[in-house]
Amino acid sequence: MAVRILTLVTNGRGGTGPGHSAVAVNDKVYSFEEFLGANTSTKTSGWKIFGFAPYLKKNGHRPALVQWLTQVQEKRVLAYINESIRDDDDYGTSGVCSQQVSMAIDYGLPKRNFNPRGFDTPYGVYHHARNKGLVQREEYFWPNRAELNALAWARIANKLKREYPLAYKHSKNGWTP
Repeated sequence: MAVRILTLVTNGRGGTGPGHSAVAVNDKVYSFEEFLGANTSTKTSGWKIFGFAPYLKKNGHRPALVQWLTQVQEKRVLAYINESIRDDDDYGTSGVCSQQVSMAIDYGLPKRNFNPRGFDTPYGVYHHARNKGLVQREEYFWPNRAELNALAWARIANKLKREYPLAYKHSKNGWTP
């Protein structure tokens, strides 16, 4: 089994915003994104569950930086998410995506020492995982970049270069449209 952090760079198709954090265990992505009980009919609180490949496809308009983690116990990550679902934690009232991903990763570590400090952002979670030595490898995806207008593409490419320089430099598929 494998635990991965997914950092989605920016929000929406305009190339702005802080982005989004999600966590994957094996072939499932757990994304904390439902506002204030909006998903009560499915009883998953703020958490939504997707297949890994469909989730990347759904978010193809923005880069997905995928970090494969070591030392993180998959069953503990899932236990945290399931407890959060049972508690009906919702986006906004129970934190935001990056805070919940941080807590799930922290719960999955034997020493419970994953805390980016302050108001977690996707940027903070991504870099904290690297600084803690938890990242075994990274993969980068941005399949629909050619569909963006030039301004949105430039905003995202500049954010990658400025905030995620290793991802910008080492993407095997390139960041150009």
